[in-house]
Amino acid sequence: MPKEITAQFGIGPMSSEAIEAVYRYSNFNRKQLMLIASKNQIDHSGGYVNGWSTKEYSEHLKTLKDKYTFSDVLLCRDHCGPGFTGNFDLKDTYQTIEEDINNGFDLIHIDFCHHKGTFEEKLEESKKAIEFCKGLNEEILIEIGTDENLGDNFAFNSIDEIEKEIDYFTSFCDPNFFVVQTGSWVMEINQAGNFNSDFSKEVSSLIRSKGLKFKEHNADYLTSEEIAKRKGIVDAMNIAPQYGVIQTGIIINKCLAYGIDFESWAEIVYKGGKWKKWLKDNTPENKFLCINIAGHYHFATDEYKIIFDQINQYEDLSETIIESLVEVTEHYENSF
Repeated sequence: MPKEITAQFGIGPMSSEAIEAVYRYSNFNRKQLMLIASKNQIDHSGGYVNGWSTKEYSEHLKTLKDKYTFSDVLLCRDHCGPGFTGNFDLKDTYQTIEEDINNGFDLIHIDFCHHKGTFEEKLEESKKAIEFCKGLNEEILIEIGTDENLGDNFAFNSIDEIEKEIDYFTSFCDPNFFVVQTGSWVMEINQAGNFNSDFSKEVSSLIRSKGLKFKEHNADYLTSEEIAKRKGIVDAMNIAPQYGVIQTGIIINKCLAYGIDFESWAEIVYKGGKWKKWLKDNTPENKFLCINIAGHYHFATDEYKIIFDQINQYEDLSETIIESLVEVTEHYENSF
């Protein structure tokens, strides 16, 4: 039997500490959560999270399950499709799927929004990928949604278009989640979007009438009031960059507090340029903001490990980070 999904939140595995925070919260609160790994974070050939391959990541999660025996964490693949890491070869996408299923993933989000073809061709290739998933594991859970988030000023898809897409997928499989833009949009270290309540209510009614759950992406940095607006409309939300930004902020603040030089790591982060896609109103001259935005992409560097070890001489840094990230999860769970 496929696993039952009760989780309302998917959290990006931004670091070892973020991952453990998910298991710890789930264990002590008896709440199911989802870990939503993107291809650039974890993949068959490695990723920026500890350089882990899918297999190495899965093995690490087994140790956490042993440590937190009451945890209930679903292993999920976020945005599985061509182009998300600059590789448009479909063989790479299928290798991701195969490795995920071989290593115990519970859910795969099939997302071909970057596939180079017409919308109809994107749907056709999505179908082939889902059928491949089901051929490897009939019980694998599926998330669908090919609508790329273009920002706060995008034009929402019509309800008719969304219904046609849902009907296409449900004609050959039973998806669990359907992703639709709600107006949320993460830029810099803020929630830069606006929740479109009227549209979201209408699309929620449609999605649920088709037997699916409504998933919202880009739900980072929401206040309690903003989270509460989604109650009864959205079934689950994804949060990722916020966890990495909080950890980066802790690292920088601790370095300043203890007089630890973090310039070498900061230069690596800045020169890495991962902050570029997140800038909205600020410019590259605001280096401190850029480092805050993109620090998590470089937690696996030797320079980061050096400053981490130096901070660790004064306090248990991992514990400080984990507890801070648990509080983020509590904020979302308690507000929804």
